[in-house]
Amino acid sequence: YGILVMAIIAVFLAGLMVGRTPEYLGKKLGRREVTFAALAMLTMPVLVLVGTGLALALPSVTGGAFGNSGAHGLSEVLYAYTSASNNNGSAFGGLTVTSDFYQSTLGAAMLLGRFVPILATLGLAGALVRQKKIPVTAGTLPTTGPLFASMLGGTVVLVAALTFVPALALGPIAEALA
Repeated sequence: YGILVMAIIAVFLAGLMVGRTPEYLGKKLGRREVTFAALAMLTMPVLVLVGTGLALALPSVTGGAFGNSGAHGLSEVLYAYTSASNNNGSAFGGLTVTSDFYQSTLGAAMLLGRFVPILATLGLAGALVRQKKIPVTAGTLPTTGPLFASMLGGTVVLVAALTFVPALALGPIAEALA
């Protein structure tokens, strides 16, 4: 369901660029649909960045869990929250995640990372089902050609870059360049 959410965001962005109300599969995309799509799309990045920020801002609560300092320490925490938010739950060996802080925040990230996007996608589906189908017009973005495929690919890359490049620049990229 992740690509469906990205497709809706891509169609919404295309609608913004041409100044028309976006339509996807014969349904108009309004505030409600885009809100559900944005919630599903932003849940994982918010959990990763907020969890990492809390872990780094509260060193007294983490209980000396860092085996490494600097860029590698940031990479360890960033990976732990990325893995938990994507329902994997692994961590680097240098990070001790047995403290109450890490157990509770990583568990919450795993729980929210699994169920919030599912519920948002179900809400999106419900909002689309209630709408009547509208006829295709000249302003409708066709979803079967290279234009839509490139728009979708560009949206995925843009969202990922805007979300994670700053954190990656401080962690893994800085470590690789050091």
